Amino acid sequence: MKKIAAIMIILAMVFTCGFSDTAPSGLWAKYTAADGSFSFHYPKEWKAAADKSAVSIDNAKTDEQLMMAMIPYDKDKNPAAMANDFITLLKESNPNIQASNWQTDPKTGSSQVIFDLTDKIDQKQYNGLGIVIKDSQQAIWFSYTAPAAGYSRDRGIALLQGLIGSLAYGSGSKDPEIIYDLDLTAKIDANAKGFIFVLEFALGAPLTGSQEQAILDELKSGWRSLTEKELTEYDQYPVLAKTILVMGQKDLEELRSELEKTVIEWIDGSPDSDEAVKIIRDQLKIRGKEVIAGDPPLTEMALTAYSEIIAYSRLLRQNPKAMPEQISPDSVKEIKKQVEGVWKTFTDKEREQIATCPGLWICLRTLLAGGSKSEQDKVRSDIVNLTPETQAIKGNEKSGAGEKPMTMAAHNSLMAIQQMTFNTYMWSRGFNYSPVFGKMW
Repeated sequence: MKKIAAIMIILAMVFTCGFSDTAPSGLWAKYTAADGSFSFHYPKEWKAAADKSAVSIDNAKTDEQLMMAMIPYDKDKNPAAMANDFITLLKESNPNIQASNWQTDPKTGSSQVIFDLTDKIDQKQYNGLGIVIKDSQQAIWFSYTAPAAGYSRDRGIALLQGLIGSLAYGSGSKDPEIIYDLDLTAKIDANAKGFIFVLEFALGAPLTGSQEQAILDELKSGWRSLTEKELTEYDQYPVLAKTILVMGQKDLEELRSELEKTVIEWIDGSPDSDEAVKIIRDQLKIRGKEVIAGDPPLTEMALTAYSEIIAYSRLLRQNPKAMPEQISPDSVKEIKKQVEGVWKTFTDKEREQIATCPGLWICLRTLLAGGSKSEQDKVRSDIVNLTPETQAIKGNEKSGAGEKPMTMAAHNSLMAIQQMTFNTYMWSRGFNYSPVFGKMW
């Protein structure tokens, strides 16, 4: 187990930031295998039970479950294929279990895959998160499931982060000191999203959905090892984000200018090894990069933003309550190829629409994350109309291939969304992309 434990710490969905001397304690209990071969920590007051190939950790009060299992290994199969094979085995006794939103990282795609889970047992709906990690000799399944009514993806990530990060050979497991309390997890999530919003506002450079998620994962992973008192230092970000949303245009421009200076100083003073800073630096470099020249040109940032919007529209056809972070990276890549292939057939107006998508997309994502229920419903209903009913995404499948990703109906719908957004939300005007200069402000 020593080798696979080390790999799991590196390749887990979230970033492992080590242990903090001031981190919360007493949240985790230690489990050591009967033969002493390995150990790990699990949530205190939960119950751990093991057999020859699996460990289940259950919370009887909340009906939550963590599971770790050795799964059938095939050196010629990638983690996603082996995960699917295991799900097929699970279906023999649990036919309603389903996996979707498969996610891999180019750096670790041959070693790990992450996916969402749904299940239905005795008319009760469950949601969850799964991770399969493979090395040269074995593959291990990790999952977290909870009743859909109370499911928190962030809580699931925190629990899996603690479990995976504490795995050790023999009895050497250390308390991961990771926060998984629902209230604190929600606070960490709100603070991290507030930080991302302020960051993008300051730089005038919307990140892609996948870039946002990578930075959020790193932030949350580090913050989960802080004390409740230390976490209060980041409470300013959601407050500042809410202030930005209601400020007038002149005040917005003054604030953005001051924030930009602070953020640039932070970026310039950060080490190259900081993954979050690297993502931001790379995005600033390519935000005006031309994929296809023209007037306006197709830029990398506009292409990605538009493709994510269309991918989200297709996803909503399958799951009306889906969030942007559930977009499949593979579907975005496919749409980007489609857009490049038919770019010459777009009118000038359609090209200009796509050019403004980076600012539009960050505004829509902000409303979906923190807007009122009526605003969230309006955004979803508008976005779903951008694609025909036949274009839906199931799991990692590609759909809509060969169909032009901008119909007349989509053009009209997107125009209406843009007009509503830029007229209603003053702060979003600053992201109105200028394809000539490759700048937001």
